Amino acid sequence: MEKILLLFVAVLASTAAQFDYTFPDYNRTPLGDSIDVASMKLLKEIYEQSSDKNVVSSPLGVLTLLSLYASGSEGKSREEIMALLGSNDYEQLSGSYSELSERFASLDPNYLILANKVLVSNKYTLDEGFSKTARDYRSEVDNINFENQKIAADAINNWSSSKTKGLIDHPVSESDIDPTAAIALLNVIFFQGHWHVPFNASKTKEQEFNVDRSTTVKKPMMHLRQSLHYREDNEMGVRMIELPYKESKFRMIVVLPNEVDGLPGVLEKVATQGLLENVFRMYPAGAEVDLDMPKFETRSKINLNDVLSKVGVSGIFKNAASGIVKERGVRVSKALQEAFVKVDEEGATAGAFTGLVAVPMSSWSRPPPPIPFKVDRPFLYAILNDDIVLFVGTYTH
Repeated sequence: MEKILLLFVAVLASTAAQFDYTFPDYNRTPLGDSIDVASMKLLKEIYEQSSDKNVVSSPLGVLTLLSLYASGSEGKSREEIMALLGSNDYEQLSGSYSELSERFASLDPNYLILANKVLVSNKYTLDEGFSKTARDYRSEVDNINFENQKIAADAINNWSSSKTKGLIDHPVSESDIDPTAAIALLNVIFFQGHWHVPFNASKTKEQEFNVDRSTTVKKPMMHLRQSLHYREDNEMGVRMIELPYKESKFRMIVVLPNEVDGLPGVLEKVATQGLLENVFRMYPAGAEVDLDMPKFETRSKINLNDVLSKVGVSGIFKNAASGIVKERGVRVSKALQEAFVKVDEEGATAGAFTGLVAVPMSSWSRPPPPIPFKVDRPFLYAILNDDIVLFVGTYTH
C-alpha cells in the first residue's frame, strides 16, 4: 500500500478601505451550514493542540481535499469523511463542492484564488473515476518523481508561491516528501480584501490587551466609530460585529467573549452549533459602534494528522483507498496546512461609510450613545463569502 500526501495551503490578507456600500442579500444553504460546523470543529482542535494560541486556518481547503479524497475511498474512511462534512449522500456532496470550486474560480483572482492540484507519481496512473472528480473540482493534474525529494518539494513550493503572490513560498521541505508516495493532493486559498469600513491609521494607538486575567500587554489598536451589524448572544457569552469588504459578499465576523478567559468555552460551543445561526441574526446595532480592534498578523503551520483523528477522521491514515490510482491502494501519510492572516488599516482613509442603515430620528431626538466594542481580550474571527467560511482563527496575545 503506497502513501498519499494531503497538503492544504491558505493565505489571507486585508487591505484598503472603500466607501459606497450596499448590504448584499446573503444566502444560507445546507452546504454553508455543514462547512460552518466542520470548520469550527477543526478550529477547536487546532487551537487546543497548538502551543501558540494565535492560530489561523482555512478549513475549507481541508474539507475540499477530503471531499475529493472520498471519491476514491470506501467503507469506514469514506463514512468518517462524510460524517465530518455533514452529508450521507456523496454524489450530492461532491456536486456541491464541484459547484463551489466553479463559483470561486469565476471570481476576480486579484482578490480570491481557490486552486486544487493533483501530483501523481510517474510510476502510477490515476483511476478514471478519481480523475473525473478532480477535473470537476477544477484541479490541475501533473506527474512528478517523488523519489527526487528536492524536485518534488520545489514543485509544490513554487506552485504555492505563484498562487499566494509569494506570501506562502515554502510550505513543505524535502523531509515532508515521502519518496514512496503515489500522489499528493494540494489546495490553495488566497484572499485579499479591501475594507469598506474606513480605518484611519492616524487613530491607531497603543492600548491594553488582556492576555488573561493576570497578564496585560500593549497592542496597536485600530479605531472606528460607525454603524455596523451587531449581535449579542448571552447563551454563548459573546458579542459580535460584522466588518464588510468591498468585494461582493465578503465579510469578517469578530466574536468577542464576554469574559477575558471565555474563548475556550466559546470554541466548545461553536464546535457544536457553528457560527452561522448568529451571523444570520446580526442586524444594524441601532447606534454607532465605537470599535477598538488590534491590528495583527498570524502565521500557522499545522500538522493535521492528529487534528483530523480528533474530529473522527482516522481511517484515511490506516485503510487503503483503492479508487485513486489504478495500480494499488493508497493511504494518507501526512496532512498539513500553512495559513497566514494580516489584518490592518493599510490604505484606509477617513471618509463616509454610505449605504449602512441609519437610525430613524425626529428633529427633536438625540442620537443614542455609541455602543463600546473594545476587542481587548482573546477572540475568534472568521472570514466568509456569503455563507461559506473561508478562514477562521483566534487571537490571544
